[in-house]
Amino acid sequence: MGFVQLVLLEGVLLLSAGMIFFGGIWGTVAATVALSGINLFMHDLTQFWRWEIPLLFWGMGGMILLLIVGRIANKSQVVTGLVGGLISLVLFGAFITPIVAIILWALVIGTGIIPKNKKSQVLWSVAPTILRLILGLVWIIYGNILTL
Repeated sequence: MGFVQLVLLEGVLLLSAGMIFFGGIWGTVAATVALSGINLFMHDLTQFWRWEIPLLFWGMGGMILLLIVGRIANKSQVVTGLVGGLISLVLFGAFITPIVAIILWALVIGTGIIPKNKKSQVLWSVAPTILRLILGLVWIIYGNILTL
């Protein structure tokens, strides 16, 4: 596989992770379809099903987890500016090193994001965002393993 194809593949994988983060359940469906397309492109029919069954299984598991955690988080009724803050963290991280990006994000955007409520309410309000980040990272790793 050439360099340009690898760069395009990483772009599709990052786009899939972004779809999961911003789209939630529907983004996870779209990312699963995108990874299925990569799987179809990279493997013959026998290897395709070897990779596709776990992909569909974990995709459905991720969607169910997002649904459950989202419902629990909505019951806590804590609204924060966390998603906007995380978007700025991604933008800072795209141009500078991650450690400096986290420090800048905490100094510029991070103040006042977490409300002074019960710790469990704050945890459940942050849980869907963290779950989306984890699912996006897992999809990037799985997509890279698909190309081996």
